[in-house]
Amino acid sequence: MSDAWTRPRFLAPLAIRDFALIWAATAISRLGDGLYLVAIAWQTYAISNVPTAMSIVGIATTLPQLVLLLFSGALSDRLPRRRLMVSADALRAVAIGTLGALALADALSLAVIVGLVAVYAVGTSLFQPASISLLPQVVPAERRAQANGLMRLAGALAVRLVGPALGGGIVGAFGAGTAFLADAATFVVSLSLLLMVSAYPLPDRAAKSLLADVKEGLGFVRRQGWLTTSLVAASIGLLCYEGPTAILLPFLIKNHFDGHAADLGLVLSAGGAGAVLAALLISHFGLPQRRMGLMYLLWTVLASSVLLYAVAGSIWQLAVVCFLAIGAMIGGDVIWTTLLQDHVPHELLGRVASLDTVVSFSLVPLSMALTGPIAAAAGARPTMLVAGTVGVSCVAGLFLTRPSLRHFDVRRADIGDLQDRGVGQTLSVTPER
Repeated sequence: MSDAWTRPRFLAPLAIRDFALIWAATAISRLGDGLYLVAIAWQTYAISNVPTAMSIVGIATTLPQLVLLLFSGALSDRLPRRRLMVSADALRAVAIGTLGALALADALSLAVIVGLVAVYAVGTSLFQPASISLLPQVVPAERRAQANGLMRLAGALAVRLVGPALGGGIVGAFGAGTAFLADAATFVVSLSLLLMVSAYPLPDRAAKSLLADVKEGLGFVRRQGWLTTSLVAASIGLLCYEGPTAILLPFLIKNHFDGHAADLGLVLSAGGAGAVLAALLISHFGLPQRRMGLMYLLWTVLASSVLLYAVAGSIWQLAVVCFLAIGAMIGGDVIWTTLLQDHVPHELLGRVASLDTVVSFSLVPLSMALTGPIAAAAGARPTMLVAGTVGVSCVAGLFLTRPSLRHFDVRRADIGDLQDRGVGQTLSVTPER
């Protein structure tokens, strides 16, 4: 057998103590997220069995993040990143723990769910840019793609595979409240592990106001053609993907296929299997030279999954589509995160990472708001058909028509050849507009 298959190269970043702690914390908290995916959908539909209810919860999850992320990204470039991550985990533990206690007491209403989910979203907005910005300080550049792959592998195993299956069983046997409490406990374990991570200094930078920091990050993004166009593609793709899948996939399983919570867990776990495969392949073999082209191909596959959900005729077919969709999502996410970490200055990374999330998810609240009413008027399947068609057309069309995207991989290869020959060592590999 080839040595490439027998030697566990993809585990190499775990030899770095601090990365191993961050990876373990991520795996545990993401396991709780997998429980949450099933519990929040089933609890919401138990209170109000209409797609509009899940739309409202989806808006409460995304809108606070969009409002706060620009400033939390600036905070992650000026405050200790580990401290922000620990604080975020503590806030999320309190919010989800309260949700679980109220669910067990049968004291939940849709308004209470919305309020607690919004608090949870505030914690997520603090955690995400700090986490992305800390990793390059912990892991050297040559191990970064593997480390990102391992992080996505942890998420895939936990939130996509084991978590939903376990969540379906817990919700079915003990109710959503127990699943929420288990999720809260994972955040407590996560923050305990993060407290053991070494403190890393922030990059030296001139003292500026928070607003000036935000403007500096915006200015950098505007000057990068590959970055701005990809953010537009991501925002349109997520507009067409998030609402139809988050709201209508559970609705299809429950109402069109007479399924149960365990069936939703099965479908989501199939997506987890695809995510695990994608993360393992990238962790083991690394990323190809033509990263941008591959990323857009994976994004197109993800957008097309909405079409395939609409025409699926059974739960097992939904599971196959979810396998392909989430595998493509994770593969594209690893490539995108590595591109940001490699081509964005370290002192700007927190702000650019937060701006990435803000722009990419800017239309998700609209997606959540529109999906429920449109599906109620036109039907779940027609809504998904139209959304999938628009998403595929926009994502593929932007890549084919924008030179900054089509030429990105060629420019990187040319500069790499020059640097291998000792020429142009100071050239930036980030193409401008």
